Amino acid sequence: MAEIKKADQWASRWGLIFSAIGMAVGTGNIWRFPRVAAAQGGGAFVLACVVALFLWAIPLLMAESVWGKVTRMGVIGSFKEMLGRKWTWAGGCVAWISLGIAFYYAVVMGWCVRYFVYVLTGVIKPGLDTEALWTAFSTTPGAMVPWHIISMVIATIVIFKGISQGLEKINKILIPSLFVLLVVLMIRAITLPGAVKGLQYLFEPRFELFASGRLWLEAFTQVAWSTGAGWGLLLTYFVYAKKTEDISLNATTICFADTSAAMIAAMAIIPTIFALSSDPMAAVGSGNTGLAFIHLTKLFTVMPAGTLFAGFFFLALIFAALSSLLSMVELGVRLLMDAGWPRHKAALAAGIGITILGLPSSMSIDFLNNQDWVWGVGLLVSGVFFSIGAMKIGVDKIWREYIEPCSDLKASWMWKLIYLFPLWFVIIFTWWIKQAMSWYPDSWWKWLPISEYTYTVGTMVYQWAIMVVVFLLLNNWLADKMTHKFEATD
Repeated sequence: MAEIKKADQWASRWGLIFSAIGMAVGTGNIWRFPRVAAAQGGGAFVLACVVALFLWAIPLLMAESVWGKVTRMGVIGSFKEMLGRKWTWAGGCVAWISLGIAFYYAVVMGWCVRYFVYVLTGVIKPGLDTEALWTAFSTTPGAMVPWHIISMVIATIVIFKGISQGLEKINKILIPSLFVLLVVLMIRAITLPGAVKGLQYLFEPRFELFASGRLWLEAFTQVAWSTGAGWGLLLTYFVYAKKTEDISLNATTICFADTSAAMIAAMAIIPTIFALSSDPMAAVGSGNTGLAFIHLTKLFTVMPAGTLFAGFFFLALIFAALSSLLSMVELGVRLLMDAGWPRHKAALAAGIGITILGLPSSMSIDFLNNQDWVWGVGLLVSGVFFSIGAMKIGVDKIWREYIEPCSDLKASWMWKLIYLFPLWFVIIFTWWIKQAMSWYPDSWWKWLPISEYTYTVGTMVYQWAIMVVVFLLLNNWLADKMTHKFEATD
């Protein structure tokens, strides 16, 4: 039993930090941040993101850390322990939102694996029609399925081995390697002829944009989706933290490491686009998948040593996707362990379950896009649950009893900014609602068929409503099941 307990706790502080950074640094850092930063004012957007870290991400990550460290239970059990039995349903909703993302995120990792194999097998070469390649892969029935399964097999094997022997060991390799790959890509990018135009576009201080509401909304949205704040993932990792683990310093470190990775990725991607693309603005405005799998892939076919750097790029995407996917799978495993399941059985069940529930997204990119819309925006709801919980318990009480005693960074003001979270939620959620209604002016309330109403307000609200009703009905049953706490050592 002692060996199992040791394997299920972080062996070192760096193991936790690297894994938590891996939880935050995902594909969004590499393909979303660069194009949004370029489109939203470059330097002004970066500064807005830093502000959003303090107003949004850091307080929520601190709340998650408290939930996990104090209760030693996963998302569902921690809400029961922190707020009372009748709040178990809220933890269920947070868990489902994160798992809803895991179902299709494994498919996204599968894309990265497939394109890395394309590089190794010589498919990505001069003359390649990258748009046709992506279209064929993403729309051919069943083409994405095996790569989704491969991704989940990799993640399940790691989780099966436990915390110190699985998560900690792999993230100590993945995260430093990811940063090295991004730095190599950045150095190559900024040495390309004409790359300075991309750097100017990325960092030009267009500070008049600070008066733009869209700049701030995009910055807050990027931070919410990129750092993992409110997902319940850091909560899960802090279940296994030592009793003396620093909450405020770790939350701050994670946020700035996440933003640093995004900045390095932007300095690798935007200069490459401006140096080699005949229409850089088309690439910047092409969306996440268009940027990575069509435009950048095309540029790799024409740049010197392009195959080598294509390999680096897609390997970096794999590392980023895997480090984030692992945290989502572990969230599911912790829920089953709270219900009394042994880790090995829980890891297999979670791995198989996520694989099966991810199949619809691997069969239809429309379904994947719909789930990304529904549960991506749903993360705002998760954040509201944590902020309401903190205020219900007492923001000052949480600081005095749970954060300050073990904190080297005694900045209570950062934690107390959680009071403002409901305000940010209302502003950002209203913006997204307004956006979605403009896309479907005459049918914004509809949600079926999903292929037609992929991004409506209706598809989001109806699926959220089903989730809330189900977990309200399951509240007492879940409360009875979540009884097994992890026993942490010093």
